[in-house]
Amino acid sequence: ADTVRGLMPPRAKLKAPASAAPASGATLEHLPEILRALLSAENESRGVAEATLKALVRDARGQCIAALLRHARGDADASVRQLAAVVLKRKVLAHWSTLPPAHQEEFKNALLEGVVREPVPAVRRAIADVVSKVAKATVPMGAWSALPEFLAQCAQSPEEGHREVAFVLFASLTETIVGTMTRHYATLGNLFQSGLADASLRVRVAALRAALALATNAPEKGSKDETEILRGLVLPVLAVARNAIAAGEEKDASLAFEVLDELVEAQPKALAGRIEEVVAFCVQVAGARDLDAVTRRRALDAVSFLARHKPKALCRAKVVPPLLRALCPLCGEPKESELAGDADVDDEDEAHVQTVAARLVDLLALNAPAKHVLPEVLAFASHAVSDANDDPRLRHAGVAVLGIVAEGCAEGLERAMPQIVPPVVAALRDGSRDVRGAAAFALGQFAECVADATDFHAAVLPAAFAALTVETDARCLERTVYVLDAWLERLEEGDVAPYVKPTLDIAYAAIDGAWAFKTREAVLGAVASAAAAAGTAMHAHLPALLPRLEKCLTASGDDDLRSRARALEVLGMLISASGGAEAMAPHVPAAMAAAAAGFDEELNYSELREYGHGLFAETAEALGERFAPYLPACLEKARATLELDDGVVYDSEDERDEARRGGDGDDSDASDESESGFGAGINYSVFSGVVEEKAAACRAVASYAHSCPEAFAPFVAAFAPTLSAMADHMHDVVRAQAHAALARLAQCALRVAPLPGTAHLSHLASVPDASPAFDIVDASLNAAHRALSEDDDRDAVCAAMEAAAEVIKSVARRDGVDLDAGGAAAGGASGPGAARLHAGKHVEGLAALCLRVLEGRAVCQEDVDDDVDFRSGEARRETPDDEDEDEEAELGVVVLEGCAELLPALVAVAGANAAAAFEPHFAALARRVQPSRPEGQRSVAYATLVEMVKALGASSAVTRVAPVTLAGCIAEISRAHTAGLRRNCAYCAGVLAELGGEAVAAQREALVAALCGLLARDSEDGADWKWAERDAGTRDNAAGAAARAMGAERAANADMLVKE
Repeated sequence: ADTVRGLMPPRAKLKAPASAAPASGATLEHLPEILRALLSAENESRGVAEATLKALVRDARGQCIAALLRHARGDADASVRQLAAVVLKRKVLAHWSTLPPAHQEEFKNALLEGVVREPVPAVRRAIADVVSKVAKATVPMGAWSALPEFLAQCAQSPEEGHREVAFVLFASLTETIVGTMTRHYATLGNLFQSGLADASLRVRVAALRAALALATNAPEKGSKDETEILRGLVLPVLAVARNAIAAGEEKDASLAFEVLDELVEAQPKALAGRIEEVVAFCVQVAGARDLDAVTRRRALDAVSFLARHKPKALCRAKVVPPLLRALCPLCGEPKESELAGDADVDDEDEAHVQTVAARLVDLLALNAPAKHVLPEVLAFASHAVSDANDDPRLRHAGVAVLGIVAEGCAEGLERAMPQIVPPVVAALRDGSRDVRGAAAFALGQFAECVADATDFHAAVLPAAFAALTVETDARCLERTVYVLDAWLERLEEGDVAPYVKPTLDIAYAAIDGAWAFKTREAVLGAVASAAAAAGTAMHAHLPALLPRLEKCLTASGDDDLRSRARALEVLGMLISASGGAEAMAPHVPAAMAAAAAGFDEELNYSELREYGHGLFAETAEALGERFAPYLPACLEKARATLELDDGVVYDSEDERDEARRGGDGDDSDASDESESGFGAGINYSVFSGVVEEKAAACRAVASYAHSCPEAFAPFVAAFAPTLSAMADHMHDVVRAQAHAALARLAQCALRVAPLPGTAHLSHLASVPDASPAFDIVDASLNAAHRALSEDDDRDAVCAAMEAAAEVIKSVARRDGVDLDAGGAAAGGASGPGAARLHAGKHVEGLAALCLRVLEGRAVCQEDVDDDVDFRSGEARRETPDDEDEDEEAELGVVVLEGCAELLPALVAVAGANAAAAFEPHFAALARRVQPSRPEGQRSVAYATLVEMVKALGASSAVTRVAPVTLAGCIAEISRAHTAGLRRNCAYCAGVLAELGGEAVAAQREALVAALCGLLARDSEDGADWKWAERDAGTRDNAAGAAARAMGAERAANADMLVKE
């Protein structure tokens, strides 16, 4: 018979035949020749060899894999041995079952002997890969009990190669071993510690990969001993990473960050007592500018997960201040593209250390108490932006971090605004474009996040306009326009009027000139903000503005579509602003047509549809029931948007095709390359244009139901199921808007539903209202219940509570309850609507969930490892266990604001038992007003207390809580830093003085004295006197509280005279 070698052509061809035929007469005796032919450089020879081998495997089956193993073990040529092992790895599982049990045992023993005896590392690794394949089929069945002991012996062998391959096998087999032999877990941990401390770098790196596999496959809820084993790996992993970096092997060090990522995400208890070392190492790596940017980013990513999900661990370990001291300078570090001289490339921000550091600072500000964050940031910024600092990188970082922490540390920044605003405004004129851009970003963030920041508009906006006239850098232009957008939106109509013409002049220049597309879009956003705030002040400019908007609205180029969308926003604001319905009446049909054109399938641009929904909503708000002719078409567009696929994005066409086939197939002839993608899965587009579009559609439906309820009523039943589904959408932005829209649907249904015919009969008043409108009420309140029970996003939960409060108040008003009058709870449960709420268990259920929020036990507040002490032993000795009991990030107040809306509404419909039912809530609120809590939290807690007290009216429950609460209010009036807290406490004190009766009589004098302090004149300004209390709302509340207190005193005196 012809052999394969005899069939080889004399010269290799450029391309192998499409389907080579196997060599005739080939047997297993020809296997060495076939393997050598597979190594040939000649394409035709390889093709024949591949076909021949495939035929042999098909015909010989178990005999063929045994023969492959013999050649992997015994061929004189190392290349042939390696190839035999590689082929064996691909074929062994498909034919394993054809081997008799005795032969399987011999096969496994031969494999292990090959791992030990093979002198060539590459061949040894290839044989080890076969061991891994066979183990995955046999170990779970208990059919290779000798393997773990063998690996343990290899891991302790004096031979470096044996130790390395042992850990290579551990890395590939850990899932199998841990999943089926938990008794080996302690042994694995001890072996891995030894491997991580090995003298050989190759062994240490292999052990690091094995440790990663162990951490990845560790039981999610492992025992205390298993957690301790993982904990013992943390410091050795850090040591390997340090050594790898020192040796210039950064790729090996990156494995350590993968281990840390896995531990932080899945096994956080393993970091107990190790947080300080982990953060210190990551900070050291991130700050090393001589290291590769990828390595430095990986270090920051490891800490970012802690900051996002385990902020209390960082606070308890007292690492937040030193972490910030390291991070703040990195926020001004040049991006890699700029270092390479390619500053104009619009590259991915994720590629930069600066961006990752800024995000980490933001996470710390959002999730850690401000007292750990703001002092470090202010100290750094004070030095960095000083006139003496000539380093533009530090100036950039100093200004940038002020904007980065604005959302999370708004309360503290509010007090520092007088000191912060001037240097940041001055930075708009800095010689460095990075500093100017950071200053504009910070100013915009101040307006968006910091209460009363816009009081400084006279200093900020003229400087921004001046900067725009001389700025040449496109990015700085865009960010400076963002300043206008953020500040103009939040000004009162009288304050914004002087800025309308300068804003429009810039807009005209951008539209008429050759400004960059992004800058033009930003300018139109600023015009929309000005239009919303300015009202009638815009009307004189309509003749010049509207033709330019039309120019934007008729553009169809890809780069023009974002500006076209923002032009729709401008039109919507012009229509809905004060006086807009009349001034824009002739232009409404054209505006509606322009918005509808954005839904054209040929354009297929989500942002145009998003802003189209926005214009429809604004127009409905302005026109009310006159919007009815437009409603059916607008609702059809909303329905289409809400039914859009949310979008699944695959990494490649292969992944997409694999998903369509239904997952991984078992192809025994698949190559190694195909196996490398095992388990890659799907990347979901968590946030996209579709998300914003769906949120806008929900907002639009809410506007229709609220603004033109008579016209919308026939559509309520059709949209309720869709919006209920949106309330469980994967993205919190959509969920929040869906809750609000469901509430509007319920209110619309209640408004148009006829009142129960027997509602006036006292003996039937408590019969539950049977109106179909309550099906929508139930849907809305059930969605709120799900959010409070399951949603982990605070903004979405807050939106759900606010929506539920609106629905409950609408039900109460339908029953004839006067919610503005005190003591609504006395009769609030007697109506048929309230009876329906109680029958549906809505009042009791939502009240219980609100209590969980007040106690910090809601899903959106919980950290599953709150009970774990992550501090080192020394830190535990230095810090009392209860020091951080009351610590909470400022943004924790968001979900409390939802309680401030919902709880008073629940009290109003709770009935005669309200006082007893809500006693735990009063106790929880009393803890929330302790001085150790942030001022914002105390302010919301007082606001909640006073509204609950009003709903209860004069009662024994009020007299129990009034003395302590009033004492707190009096103290806050005198010492609170923020106007919001003083304002709420002044109002709360007045209500308590009025309803507290004799229980607070002794405190009224102290209260009046404190209120007089708020109403006093500031004598330091001479003839041009000012109020001692600058906030007008606080003064109004103080005056009202004084009147209530004096009225209560007069009433008490009158009662005493009557008795006498």
